[in-house]
Amino acid sequence: MSTFSLKLHCDFDHHYSVIIQDDGRVAYAYLYEGEDIIGDVWLYNQQQAPAISFWRIEDMPFLNPTEYLSKDASIKPIQDESEVRCEWTESLNDGLIEVGIYIRDKFIASIASGSKPGWSVLVAKDGPLAYVY
Repeated sequence: MSTFSLKLHCDFDHHYSVIIQDDGRVAYAYLYEGEDIIGDVWLYNQQQAPAISFWRIEDMPFLNPTEYLSKDASIKPIQDESEVRCEWTESLNDGLIEVGIYIRDKFIASIASGSKPGWSVLVAKDGPLAYVY
């Protein structure tokens, strides 16, 4: 199991960034405004998904259980920063920042200001770690 961590800044406002963390078990993306996390989303499991959701604080960060995953939820873990790309957008009406996360040029997830959780194409059912995109 490999580990990975990367911080990417917003193209047009460096006050915003995304940190992608894979601890060798599970990967998440966190949207930051300055030093504050303002959104997060599950990206993928490296370990086998648990059959049921049983949340224990000592198991954080949590693996996404099978009941929430789509059939094609298995993706190869990120090995290098060149495999990750972010597309940033800002709503002109309310200044809402949103970031789309691509792994090996495939859209995987989206996080917006205040979205905890964000959205993923790898889930089949809304859950506590990601909503269906």
